[in-house]
Amino acid sequence: MFASVTKLKEIANTARYPGDEKLQTKLLEDGKIKRYIEDNKKSYKTSSDHSYQLLLSHCMQVTQKSSPYLFKTIDRCTEILDLRDHELSVFIDSNRDINAWCRKSENRVTIGLNSGLIDCMEFEELCFIVGHEFGHAFYNHHLLPAYGICQDLKLTPSKLLTLMSWSRQSEISADRAGMLCADSLDASVQALIKLSTGGLGKGIIAFDVDEFEKQLDDIDSFIDENSDLMYTTHPLNPFRVRALIEFSKLSDFSNKKTKGSLDLDDINLQIDKIIEKMNPSEIKAHNEKNAEEKKTTPMDLFMVYAGYWVLSADREGSGEELASLEDICGIELVDSIKPVGGLSLDRDQTYDEFKKILDGDLKKLKKSEKCTILETLVSIARADGEISKLERVALDEMAGLIDMDVSFIDGILKFLD
Repeated sequence: MFASVTKLKEIANTARYPGDEKLQTKLLEDGKIKRYIEDNKKSYKTSSDHSYQLLLSHCMQVTQKSSPYLFKTIDRCTEILDLRDHELSVFIDSNRDINAWCRKSENRVTIGLNSGLIDCMEFEELCFIVGHEFGHAFYNHHLLPAYGICQDLKLTPSKLLTLMSWSRQSEISADRAGMLCADSLDASVQALIKLSTGGLGKGIIAFDVDEFEKQLDDIDSFIDENSDLMYTTHPLNPFRVRALIEFSKLSDFSNKKTKGSLDLDDINLQIDKIIEKMNPSEIKAHNEKNAEEKKTTPMDLFMVYAGYWVLSADREGSGEELASLEDICGIELVDSIKPVGGLSLDRDQTYDEFKKILDGDLKKLKKSEKCTILETLVSIARADGEISKLERVALDEMAGLIDMDVSFIDGILKFLD
């Protein structure tokens, strides 16, 4: 037991990861996104109501009579997350996939639990899953419909990168809610393991928290070894596990500071360090600062040439796509290289330019830097709303040039598409 239910409720109200809240607020203030949400508010509500009616017709609703066992998990989660004033509905979907989901529309929160997931989870593990889904509702993540925005809006690359970063950071908050409901670090991690292995748990898949913590002593090494996995929404994302382990050290759980325990601010700072090192949305700010100081790094030049080479794979770069390159690299830098050839080079010449930099100053790229490069190039190529077959070929070739698996690109596109 971490703490009393009363204490867990108090912690839940302050446990939202600040990076999640900060980025959501920033994105919701964007004029384009704000108009999109306002214009689609009615259709989202209609869609949610339609889904609810379908579930009522085709799935079993969890009540105290229909499933006392599952109802107990829901009751526990709603008490800790203080959602009792909402209209809550949980349904069992006859589906063997290990999955769960949550929707919120105004005061209604609907949870779907696949039968395959229910079948393989222990009670505390189910509490983590249900708590995680309710956590999204509790922290109002539904206010920013990331999937719809990615599908329907042509965002600038820097804005798209911010949206993807927010989506990852929102999972930290939801995981914290889930762990509070599970009241157990081990059960929370085991639930993530089962989600990622099709239901396999103890006896087949072993996870040692102490052993994993040894890998965390050197943050830079940890990030470099796991950075490709950190960008995915994969349940066993090592960053999410790391964030849970750090959160379990919260001194509030015991009402006193003990050896190894941390204040929430200290825990958030630990997570901030990793976020800052893997956050490609900071590239633009970095390049703008360099422009002010009239300083251009090899990475700056590489991104300009590589970006142009990818986006012009199927044609000469359109105004919209070139604007996306300026959005990431900074208009000053893009303009500054035009007089010496830059964007007027053909693709073979552009290739030679970035390959020369790659084989020289950037010969020893860290894995985290490679991930940043690929995610940024994907965002630039998708500035016109899609990635063509030839642009995808160019992205795959770039992955090979920097010794990255193309599955990393697949993971980014899975979020976007």
